Amino acid sequence: MGGTKVGDRFELTGELVSSRYWTTGAFGEFNVLLNAKGGTNDLMVFIDEKATTSWRDGQNVHMVVEMGEATIKGETTDGWLRAVSAEIVP
Repeated sequence: MGGTKVGDRFELTGELVSSRYWTTGAFGEFNVLLNAKGGTNDLMVFIDEKATTSWRDGQNVHMVVEMGEATIKGETTDGWLRAVSAEIVP
């Protein structure tokens, strides 16, 4: 009851940060980081790397993200965000 579940979608706008850490991670998916909690915690979002070629720190991006699962070393966990759509906004 309550909470989020796999497949839930959310719309958000956030500031891109820490581009030096944008990478393909252990799950095999490229991710970017958004400023969250006033910079005390970055929000990681999986996205197609091709969509990010012109993105830079400090830009704002509007996204629709979907809560999903990821598997590493045979262990599946939920709570991962994947971009369904994304565009840079002024």
